[in-house]
Amino acid sequence: MAVIDIARGTVVTVEPDATLSDVVQTMRTEQVGSVIVVSADEPLGLVSDRDLAFEVLAENGATRETPVAEIVSEDFLTVPADAGVYDLVDLMSTKGVRRLPVVDDGDLVGIVSLSDVVVLLGMELQHVANTIRAVSPAYERSTMDR
Repeated sequence: MAVIDIARGTVVTVEPDATLSDVVQTMRTEQVGSVIVVSADEPLGLVSDRDLAFEVLAENGATRETPVAEIVSEDFLTVPADAGVYDLVDLMSTKGVRRLPVVDDGDLVGIVSLSDVVVLLGMELQHVANTIRAVSPAYERSTMDR
């Protein structure tokens, strides 16, 4: 299965000159935990609610009026839309990230999170359980199904 199959196609973005206050308001309005910073439709970085808390509350000099470009991570990662889910999990694990923008030929086409992977795994486990239940006579008499 390709990453694009589990990615969310709607991505909340902000421009590099958006203030941290603008970013917080956008996250609140859109009910998301991260935004992608873009310039001319090219993804430049990801800013999460955690990044905002660390920058502002840690008193690193950031204020509500600081442009988001000043706190965007320089170690920005993306994942190709056609990458496999196993490759995605390996990349997330290796790099210690929970969310990744999905790109296709450099264009931002989605975002995928660790939660999306967990939902996929849950659906796959449910499918396996249903298959076992369907082919095993022992489950026909199970009290679990009543």
